[in-house]
Order: sequence, then C-alpha cells, then structure tokens
Amino acid sequence: MRYCFEVMQTTDVLIVGAGTSGLRVAELLCESKVECVVLEARDRVGGRLLSTDQGIDLGASWFWENEPDVISVNRQNSAEAFDQYLDGNMMFQVPGRVERLDGNPLGVPSKRIVGGMQTLTHAISRRLPAGVVHLSTPVIAIDFDERGATVDAEGETWRANRVVLALPPATAINLIEITPELPEALVSVARKTPVWMGAVTKVVAVYQEPFWRKDALAGSAMSHVGPMREIHDLSDPNGSFGALFGFSREPVNEVTAIAQLTAIFGPQAASPLEVMIKDWSKEKYTSPPGVFQLNDHHLFGSETLRSPHLDGRLYFTSTETALDSPGHIQGALSAAARCASALVRATV
Repeated sequence: MRYCFEVMQTTDVLIVGAGTSGLRVAELLCESKVECVVLEARDRVGGRLLSTDQGIDLGASWFWENEPDVISVNRQNSAEAFDQYLDGNMMFQVPGRVERLDGNPLGVPSKRIVGGMQTLTHAISRRLPAGVVHLSTPVIAIDFDERGATVDAEGETWRANRVVLALPPATAINLIEITPELPEALVSVARKTPVWMGAVTKVVAVYQEPFWRKDALAGSAMSHVGPMREIHDLSDPNGSFGALFGFSREPVNEVTAIAQLTAIFGPQAASPLEVMIKDWSKEKYTSPPGVFQLNDHHLFGSETLRSPHLDGRLYFTSTETALDSPGHIQGALSAAARCASALVRATV
C-alpha cells in the first residue's frame, strides 16, 4: 500500500463510511467511551440518505411502525414524522392503455420525516464530538497486521486497532485495497451481495400542487411499460407542493419520465416545476461495477458478513449485513447496534 507524508494519526476504531450505519456505530461507541473516527469519501454525511432543501428524498424515503431502531433514533432526534399519503385510487399502466383501479393496492402504511430522511444522519453527526467525522477523505488502502491496521485515506494516514467497513460489502471490496488478502470465502460473499438501491434510478417530478388528489388519485401507479415501474406520492406533509417519484432499473431521462407521468396522470403532469434524477448505479461510493448483476438477496444478513474477521480487527456494517429489515434504514441501524456491541465487548 502507499503511505502519505502527513503525520500518522491514531484511534481505537476507524469506521469507513458516514452513512446511517457508520454514524450510528460511531455514536454508540462514543456513548461507551470508545475512541473512534469516521472517514467519509463524499463531502456530506448520509450515504444513501439524500434529501434536498425542500425535504425531497432522492434516496430512502420511508420507515415503518414495526421498526424500533428508526423510531428510537427519530425520537432522539426530535424528528417530526408524517404518514405517507395513500388516499385515493391507483393507476395501472400496460402497453397501449392506462387503467384506474378502485382503491390503492400498492399503498402500504408507512411514514416519512419532515425535512427528509437525511435529517436522521445530520442529527447523529451533530451529536458526535468534534473531529470524529472526516469528510472528503476516501479510504484507498488498509494494511492489517497482528496489532491492528494502517489506513491510507488520501491525505490522511491512520493507525487503528480495529476497522469497520460501513458501506455495501461489494463496494468496499471493490474500492479498497486490503492487505494481506482476505479469506476467499469472505471476499466471495462480499462481492456477490446485492447493493440496496445500487441498481435503481429514483426519479422525482415536482409540481405546484398535488393535482392528482383533486381527482381522487393516490399518486401511486404500477407500470408494465416503464421506464418507471412503480410510482408514489412524495409531496410535502402540507401539500404545499406536489411531487411524484418512481423507481427505474432501466435508462430514464427527463423527457421519458415526463412522458410516462403524463400518460398515467394526464396533461397536468406534463409541466413539472423540476425533475430530479438520481442514478445510484453511477455513484462510485455506493455501487461497484456490475451492480445490476448482483441479485442474490439471500446473502443479505449473511453470517459471514455479520462476523468479525482477522481476529477481531475487521468488521462489516451496512443494511446489507442485517438480519432485521435488510435494505431498510432499520437494517442499517440494527446492523450498527450489532457491530457496536461487538466492538465494545472487544475493547473491555
């Protein structure tokens, strides 16, 4: 591995990634008086939680009543939750026609956060001691030895007793040069584990108002045409602006997105104030090359990824490693609790 010329800094636990899971591990470690640092490649915290100033989520949007860790952290953050809008009928698009269904079978009771879900990670980050989170600090290489690890982070060099990879396992293995070579079984599982949101483009169209509600529509739709296959209402809690969002696993742009929304919801959908497109497959620090081929979701929560490695010097934590709600924010938080507990036990 290569080393930087800066003075080597030291910590007990070094966490790679300031997404939901990485920040929560750091918070739990700090509460237990375990020294830690978080190195984040991006210039922001949040990972796959990404909200605009309007509170529009370009990443994860929802949580559910049966997700205790999310509810607990939101309470700690004094976050204001509101119900996902579900009232009205659903639209169904098939080749050549659009049908209106009675009721909203796509609608599942869920909740959102005023200001967007990224407020969760912003709040955790603010509670951490100064100097714990280092932004714009991508980890390039980790060299493990019998006493711990030396971490090259492009401008910073760290010495740590333990390292936590708090990003999708496949992404971590792709981005970071790790020496000596990790066990083949671990590398194989990590490389094959799907990346939640990794192969998805999220499209959001913003309107002056949620006009579909006046026509007794829920803003939800299923499509066998595309490019968006699933569409939901993403308006603010007071309806002061309207927003529709959809998921696509195929190429999509503003023109094709507006054309589909117009076909489904009528001519008022043809004139959005703004269209935002977030292709998570192109996010280097989220998705590895070939992310579309990672489809074995049975690997979520794998015991291999939940276990410490290299005699307790290497840990993984992300929503993909959770047994509880993998792929949800709950999964990221429960994985963090499991990882932090193991780290605290290792330090006593």
